[in-house]
Amino acid sequence: MEILKETMRSLLTNKMRTFLSMLGIIIGVMAVITVTALGQGTTSRVSEMMNSLGSNVILVEQGYMGGYGGMSLSSVKNALSIQDVDNIRSMAPSVKYVVPVLNPGLELQYEKRSVYSMTIASRPEFFEMMGLETQAGRILDNDDEKNVAKVCVIGSDLALELFKQSDPIGKTVFLNQNYGESGRKTSVQVVGVLKKTGSKFFFNADRTVFLPYSTGDMRIKQSNGTVDSIIVSAKDGLSSKACLEINYVLYLRLKNIQKYVITAQESLSKMVGQVTGVINLVLMAIAGISLLVGGIGIMNIMLVSVTERTREIGIKKAIGASRKRILLEFLVESIMITFVAGIIGIVLGIGLSKLIESFAVQYELKAVMSLPSILIAFGVSSGIGLFFGIYPANKASKLSPIEALRYE
Repeated sequence: MEILKETMRSLLTNKMRTFLSMLGIIIGVMAVITVTALGQGTTSRVSEMMNSLGSNVILVEQGYMGGYGGMSLSSVKNALSIQDVDNIRSMAPSVKYVVPVLNPGLELQYEKRSVYSMTIASRPEFFEMMGLETQAGRILDNDDEKNVAKVCVIGSDLALELFKQSDPIGKTVFLNQNYGESGRKTSVQVVGVLKKTGSKFFFNADRTVFLPYSTGDMRIKQSNGTVDSIIVSAKDGLSSKACLEINYVLYLRLKNIQKYVITAQESLSKMVGQVTGVINLVLMAIAGISLLVGGIGIMNIMLVSVTERTREIGIKKAIGASRKRILLEFLVESIMITFVAGIIGIVLGIGLSKLIESFAVQYELKAVMSLPSILIAFGVSSGIGLFFGIYPANKASKLSPIEALRYE
């Protein structure tokens, strides 16, 4: 108890030195907590987004040519077609659903309000494959596809942004292709608003306009049978086999595997998990370095403290203080600094994580706090105080009382 009183007296006597000693640890612990919370939140969000589709979704996109022999890498144009969709449906027995997708970049306008939105023109099965449901109105159906209907379903964020509190169902909106007054406009009627679902695989459903494939093909993009991508849903447990079948079907027509890219949601989930794991590891290493620098700072300032208090140490030894007592006094002082700094760093780290989360709400970024990460950060900060406090404390305990009393 007496050692604690001596420690508190010393820390409060030199407030600026104490603050500077704590600053590095505070920043380090705050960085560890923030990086860990945001890293775990990002990983959790990506996993949630991937798992929301199950493991059977397969994306087929235009490929890339070049990239060797001095040639620049460029994306292939118009390689995929509606014929490929029909071929996959008839020749790939492991496939449950297959739909074409067009992605014309459009501006969505209602009265004087307009917003850029992602546009997906596909067939009715797309909604079931992606697990999309309406909160108002209906989804697109086969009659819309057959009749090249001028109708659309919009995401919940678009509905709120364009219509505020009014009901969008039955309202006419315009799809502007080239923007501005000179751009070509296509009027469509809103027949449904999706439930809020967030990001899905390759698009944010809340900010997307959905059209019948035939409408996107004939009335807007006039693609002449070409498609931007193909979405496939494999039968349960047959995702890998379906990828092989799709590759075979596409190669039969295109004769070049560079003209298309096949991405299975299952393999993408593993790849994203590995990438986020590496990023989290790098960020944790950077945060750990800041803790290490903070520990070195504590050691330097404690060494200065030993020098400044040399005569005090000499007096204490002269009146009977043991080497162990001096050692403990400086060691407890170092641990006390990191203990308090660790608590402050944890509080600031949690606050900073929540602040970043509030600013990044549109990106659906969440900060996930976990007790183990908090305890580890706190334990490491206290351990640093012990480790980097040993040398200064040992130096103080070895001072000769006669030499210490002579020190000016």
